[in-house]
Amino acid sequence: MSSSGAAAQKLPRKESRELSGHEGAVLAVRFNRDGNYCLSCGKDRTLRLWNPHTGAHVKTYKSHAREVRDVNASSDNAKLVSCGGDRQIFYWDVSTGRVIRKFRGHNSEVNSVKFNEYNAVVVSAGYDRTVRAFDCRSQSSDPIQTIDTFQDSVMSVILTKTEIIAGSVDGTVRTFDIRMGRETVDNLGHPVNCISLSNDSNCLLANCLDSTVRLLDKTTGELLQEYKGHACKSFKMDCCLTNDDAFVVGGSEDGYVFFWELVDAPVVASFRAHSSVVTSISYHPTKACMLTSSVDGSIRVWN
Repeated sequence: MSSSGAAAQKLPRKESRELSGHEGAVLAVRFNRDGNYCLSCGKDRTLRLWNPHTGAHVKTYKSHAREVRDVNASSDNAKLVSCGGDRQIFYWDVSTGRVIRKFRGHNSEVNSVKFNEYNAVVVSAGYDRTVRAFDCRSQSSDPIQTIDTFQDSVMSVILTKTEIIAGSVDGTVRTFDIRMGRETVDNLGHPVNCISLSNDSNCLLANCLDSTVRLLDKTTGELLQEYKGHACKSFKMDCCLTNDDAFVVGGSEDGYVFFWELVDAPVVASFRAHSSVVTSISYHPTKACMLTSSVDGSIRVWN
């Protein structure tokens, strides 16, 4: 057996538990920075904090008036940000469950939200074709920066130390160098609904609505590989790399999860994870463990 074949045997495919509580579709599930806890959000307008390793439901956060599309925890686990159908970014205190501030500026649904490395700035991406940045330390609810060069809805945003990177339905991944004030555009020619960064930060993964996941060189924008076999035509679905960057992981609209080998792109494993669209996948930072969520209302933990 090849080394990648042996590694594929160790991929998390065995369901260890289900996290139950959401009513209706779960739209995102995310491990926190150290992988000890996870957050979920969905159509029922709630965020939930879990210990996925014991199955314990720790807390529910309620304040959104519409569905919640994305949630992220600060690196120190003290704060949360969430976004969705009600156009505002909610900034929460984890322990009290209180909303500290609601950031405003988007004039339509918000698809994606992230903290920067220092937890001082929150960046969001919306249907209004903009990416907006907010200062958590100020008392202001208004954006400190707005990027409006996109031609269509912005679906996904990620941050590095010096860049904001966003993927859009207009078929582009745009990288904004915050220090230089420079924008780089990579046109993939197909609507982008999710982007993620490799763990070594050298590559970008983009999930496109032509049922193809594309791997780009982050610096040059060169297309390095394409991954196919899954169905992705109309839903926002996550893609990511395993924590050793050896395999690409993606969900499918038929409830399956796919693993592809990074370099040569064969499907090394696929299995039925849910009864409907797999909306979200989150891979543990160090262990062979992953979370999946679905339109079917379930969150599953795989080892």
